[in-house]
Amino acid sequence: MANCTVYLLCLLFGVTYVQADSWETLLLANLTADHQPEARPVLNHTHAVSVTIDVALAQIIAVDSRNQQLLTSLWIRMYWTDELMTWNPADWGDTTAIRIGSEKIWRPDILVYNSLLPYDSNFEDSEATIYSDGSVAWLFPLTMLSTCSIDVTYFPYDEQTCSMQFGSWSFDGLRVDIYNKSATGDIGSYKINEEWELVTFNARRDVFLYSCCPEPYPSVTFNAFLRRRSLFYNVNVIAPCFLFVMVSLFGFWVPAACGEKLSLGVTVLLALVVFMQVVNQSLPITSRSVPYVGQFFGATILIVAISVSFSAFGIMFHFHELNLKKPPAILKTLLWVPGYRIWERCGSSKKSVDIKEDRPDSVESENAVEGFDELTPDRKSFMVGHVMTHMSKIDKNLQAIKDTADENQEQESLQEEWKFLATQLDKVLMVSILLVYLIVSASMFLSLPPGLLR
Repeated sequence: MANCTVYLLCLLFGVTYVQADSWETLLLANLTADHQPEARPVLNHTHAVSVTIDVALAQIIAVDSRNQQLLTSLWIRMYWTDELMTWNPADWGDTTAIRIGSEKIWRPDILVYNSLLPYDSNFEDSEATIYSDGSVAWLFPLTMLSTCSIDVTYFPYDEQTCSMQFGSWSFDGLRVDIYNKSATGDIGSYKINEEWELVTFNARRDVFLYSCCPEPYPSVTFNAFLRRRSLFYNVNVIAPCFLFVMVSLFGFWVPAACGEKLSLGVTVLLALVVFMQVVNQSLPITSRSVPYVGQFFGATILIVAISVSFSAFGIMFHFHELNLKKPPAILKTLLWVPGYRIWERCGSSKKSVDIKEDRPDSVESENAVEGFDELTPDRKSFMVGHVMTHMSKIDKNLQAIKDTADENQEQESLQEEWKFLATQLDKVLMVSILLVYLIVSASMFLSLPPGLLR
């Protein structure tokens, strides 16, 4: 008796399960019989099919600045009413919804106008859900490659707005009308991108009228407002520029007698140029504006080049040996030599008086001939003339030796003075170029629009 009861229960549940499958199968066969997927699902051909679209942004895969492209992962959701596919759930085993391959029913040919994909790649043959009142929900994932106009003026502190414009390719607004489900797209399942921050993802409906055609052409545009994360570029691009400048400034501490002083600056300059070329490979080729990082690199290269050029002047001062002249006072003032600074020159005016002592040659001559008083007048006159001649020659030779020694001493003194000026020039240039670079960098950073520098 118990076995019979179990058998009857199993039979009852099996019949119910088969009957449920039969209702759905019969309903699908009834709905698709003599159905034309190409025809718009309206009873009155003058009515438009209203399509509501919603887009969920799952991931920003890549933003190709050089090729002006945006690669995203989207979940497309479209909703409309198929007036030819309605039924009474009571007549079909209380079946309120069924799923059917989207290629078997009419579906709107809504695609992204600025897509770079082939036409067929804008759709997916996924399952669509049809409800008893004719409502259709068609959801499918899509990897979208679209164009995006990228302005790199403030790279790497730039903000971009990439748009995806959805609209029907074949129908005007009198036959297929399109609306956005909400004012914003769905970012509930968005996966964070390491390079770009998604600030907003808005939707906007537009209706376009063209001079060629009286019909309206509606579209829904989803705008992704992106902000570049600048930490990577601060560490790998901006910081090395500061290091290059610091190394070039340290070159001023290298003694001029060292042969590597100038080669250090040239090496830093070449390294900076090569580094700039590497960074430029990731930027789009554009003539509309010079990227901010390009301006920064240009200013850095110019300042380093100036520092290298002035290092050559310091080397010239140090090794300047022939036909030395006294450094002009204005040069000493520019190099802040103690005693020649502007306030020191204006505060006091010193006068130097040269006292020239004439050596009494006549006294020496008289002393030389004091022992000739006992000689005869003729002999005395001869001896005095002879002695005076020799004394004059000796005096001239001694004066020449003294002049040569004084000139050598003066040249050595001028050499030391020019070497001191070379050292002073390095100090002044190091401080001046550092201040100029800091002022230029600060002015460039402060010139950024509010909110870009983070």
